Amino acid sequence: MTEPAASKVAGLVVRVGGARWYLGVESVVEVLRTPTIARIPGAPATVAGLVNHRGHVLTVADPVRALALPGQGGSGRDVVVVEEGSQRFALAVDAVIELVPEARTGLAALDLERVRQVVFG
Repeated sequence: MTEPAASKVAGLVVRVGGARWYLGVESVVEVLRTPTIARIPGAPATVAGLVNHRGHVLTVADPVRALALPGQGGSGRDVVVVEEGSQRFALAVDAVIELVPEARTGLAALDLERVRQVVFG
């Protein structure tokens, strides 16, 4: 009897600004469901606030504003902790829709490098 192949996850499909986007699993650290996001007075619009991730304070980026996407800023209902380059930060997303076993054709990848550049310089 052969064992079934282990199912692999290639990425996440998330909703940001009313549209569906793809995030490759190699950049995703963890998904936080309904986290508490601490707002920062005077922060730029690209920063939704701060979140505690396992004892570390992370900046929560608003990808709608960072990438100048149409629609409302990320509601932060869900937060996806990501690592891009050597920078760990979080993304405020409207929802994590599904895990997918392969990259989705027809879905654009959310440009994490651009978000990182805009938010952190």
